[in-house]
Amino acid sequence: MIQMTRILICDPINPDGPSLMRKAGLDVEENSSITAEQLQSRINDFDAVVVRGRTKITASVLNSASKLKVVARSGVGLDNIDIDAAKAKSIKVISTPAAPTTGVAELTIGLMLALIRKISYADRTIKEGKWVKGELMGSELKSKTIGIIGAAGRIGLEVARIAIHGFESRVLGYDVIDFAEKARQTGLVVANELDDLLAQSDIVSIHVPYLQSTHHLINEKSFSIMRKGSMIVNASRGDIVDGHALLEALNSGKLGGAGLDVFHKEPPVDEWERDLIKLPNVICTAHIGAQTIECQRLESTQIAEQLIQIFKN
Repeated sequence: MIQMTRILICDPINPDGPSLMRKAGLDVEENSSITAEQLQSRINDFDAVVVRGRTKITASVLNSASKLKVVARSGVGLDNIDIDAAKAKSIKVISTPAAPTTGVAELTIGLMLALIRKISYADRTIKEGKWVKGELMGSELKSKTIGIIGAAGRIGLEVARIAIHGFESRVLGYDVIDFAEKARQTGLVVANELDDLLAQSDIVSIHVPYLQSTHHLINEKSFSIMRKGSMIVNASRGDIVDGHALLEALNSGKLGGAGLDVFHKEPPVDEWERDLIKLPNVICTAHIGAQTIECQRLESTQIAEQLIQIFKN
């Protein structure tokens, strides 16, 4: 039996995870409205803290925690956790990288289809009482070359699998790590250089984590290399793409469209980003890649299982 181990859950997660933890003997407190100040003042009472994307685990918070052993991210991105500060204090950081795979991959494909079939525009105009069938000529995913940046990861590979086996698209993949065997198994073509992928793709899809090395990975130079009329889909992190350069590429007609699930600020508040999302050839969703019933349950239970394993006697 796990004894006297206290877990603070700072953001809403599916109830199945907390239920598993309590059944295993963990003392779980759920406080999804906790502020940064409250967290810093109370963090010292807990052995582990569970967050999603809202709560920031900063160096200041970590330095206030003398008994904290684990920071658990129910999800895949760790950009809201100061990893270096956690490492310096020997605090373990865990996450659920496999859980969002299907949800994010399916949304990515959905954004591609929405772009090339003009689904959002068709829906909006018909609800306005307009019948603009003549403006709704689209194209088929089967005819497209899709370039996946971050093709070695779970989500990138799943997008490739769906596109290749579901739509018979040609798929190129680029990653900084060797994924030749995974590519062979999936059926995608390895691009040895990012620029090669950009130059050959009709749709570029981004699936890399946000790191210092990936900040503005896609920028003005990248858009200059891409085919005229090509499209970009970003369901990873907003600042992997230089938003100002993206806005210019869309306004100039260099790019044919963009599907965005992530933004520089969420929700978007800067004037330039508000201008970006209002463009008729930009389709936006509110960072919902992992926002499925199935994914939320899986994230919650996977975090619970990991914490139970760590703290069991």
